[in-house]
Amino acid sequence: MKRIGLFFVTALAALTVSCDKDFESINQSPNDSQVTDPNLLLATTIISTQNVLYNAQVGGDMGLCWAQHWSKVQYNDEEKYIPRRALMNSVWTSMYASVIGEAKAAYTLAGDEGNTNLQGAALVMQANAFQILTDLYGPVPFDEVGIPTVFKPAYNSQEEVYDRILDLLDQAENLFASGSGDITVSADLLYGGDVAKWRKLAASLKLKALMRISKVRNVSTDVQALVNSGLLMSSNDDSAQLAYTASQPDANPIYETIVFSTRNEYKVSSVLVDKLNSLFDFDRLEVFAQVNNSGAYVGNVPGTENSGSYNNFSSPGEFYLDPELPGVMLSYAQVEFYLAEAANEGIISGGLAEAKIHYNKGIAANFSFNGLSVSPAYLSNSVVDFNTQADAREKIGTQMWLALYGQGIEAWTEWRRTGYPALSPVANAAISAIPRRFYYSTDEQNFNQASYAAAVATLDQGDTMLSKVWWMN
Repeated sequence: MKRIGLFFVTALAALTVSCDKDFESINQSPNDSQVTDPNLLLATTIISTQNVLYNAQVGGDMGLCWAQHWSKVQYNDEEKYIPRRALMNSVWTSMYASVIGEAKAAYTLAGDEGNTNLQGAALVMQANAFQILTDLYGPVPFDEVGIPTVFKPAYNSQEEVYDRILDLLDQAENLFASGSGDITVSADLLYGGDVAKWRKLAASLKLKALMRISKVRNVSTDVQALVNSGLLMSSNDDSAQLAYTASQPDANPIYETIVFSTRNEYKVSSVLVDKLNSLFDFDRLEVFAQVNNSGAYVGNVPGTENSGSYNNFSSPGEFYLDPELPGVMLSYAQVEFYLAEAANEGIISGGLAEAKIHYNKGIAANFSFNGLSVSPAYLSNSVVDFNTQADAREKIGTQMWLALYGQGIEAWTEWRRTGYPALSPVANAAISAIPRRFYYSTDEQNFNQASYAAAVATLDQGDTMLSKVWWMN
């Protein structure tokens, strides 16, 4: 992955600002992008997506804490399932306005230029954003999004949204295959203009979407076709990740909150520490966490407050508090775990033997991301290795959970899908189960009431965090 400085986006944006004082300029719609370079719009979608997911109050409080990777020793309402609705609103608004809206504009402008590669990348970013939205909320607007005359868009069912996501990714593949036009190197904050890697991302995101719905739909033919295509990620170099910079305001948002803003209440959880110790996974423990003031790795029990003893508990590891920690959109390790699961469940050919090959590759890839090398002894240890389908199912899910450390929303979402490792609601929880979804944006309740009410009526427990999303059935 090429490291592209985010300062480019700020600088290029400045070049688009007009000093024209005439009537036409003054009366341009504030809802329409005034930027005409579709490459810059693509950069905006990448930054906006990752900044939302790595925001410590979103991906930390309602991701890493709900997945029980982290625990807070103070200010832990969100950890106890009492969220700030404004934060949930912000995810909805950012994904629709700053990602989907800009990606649609980039697609149209790139089409005017005959640049199918840039169009493909814009569709990939749309597909990724829509999947984030529907996985978080359930039914969401899709078909009527971006239609100028529609101010109160209807919601599509989750099944429909997934059909549209898969179609967007198929369209992207067709556009990449035609191969016309370039993606500006300095604006492509994921791959530095490498279209072949965008093509792999499209295929790998399709694998992710298919595996996420694999318990409610037969996806075998489509997943096997992806394996046969040779287009899936094949090394860590293919991982889609935003390179943050060492300085404000373009550092990783986790660093900006915990280090720069000195929010030291964020600690690792006892669940994470205990799981790593039980797997003899001491190498990753040393990366995921720091020792406490007694030189030991001690996690806070999720949901408990220990405001008078911050230093008794382990903070997240220095690697994960680095301002340049990459913002991972999709990793090669995650792709390998999906393939391991697919082989284990008979979705693709190969059975248990093939599952083990992909499983070991996924573990090795995550160790490498963390600056480590996995040992044969670790892979062959009975608490890591497997010999039955049921054992494999649990261990693949657990290793996926570990590999998603740092990616809060994704870690919680994959846990919701697999149920591994077994987690219980935190101490002092405000509701009876670990949340299954976000509340809808309050703006939708206020300004799109009919569509909102129709969507809520399809949820098994209404607009609550206990309602299941479609693929959890």
